[in-house]
Amino acid sequence: MQTIQIEIPDDLALKLLPYRDELSSLLEAGLAVKQHTPLLDPNETEAERVRRVFAASGRVRVPKHYPGKLPYVRHTPVPITGQPVSEIVIELRGER
Repeated sequence: MQTIQIEIPDDLALKLLPYRDELSSLLEAGLAVKQHTPLLDPNETEAERVRRVFAASGRVRVPKHYPGKLPYVRHTPVPITGQPVSEIVIELRGER
């Protein structure tokens, strides 16, 4: 194991203090992202940048982007008869 000394701003040091036992893995993950990530795209949104960083880290499985026009299609609820579910739940809770 090697020791490397670096100078960082005081505010960053305070932010890293709770993670002092994990600094090695944090640096490793950051380096992996840096090596596998192209330069920042000025047109890239913050959400896209976060998704790209997580995908590059290999520690998080990022879902694929939905290619369709509408990512969610609402369907009409199935009609039911009888007592509404909300009333059943209230009855099952009992009196307070």
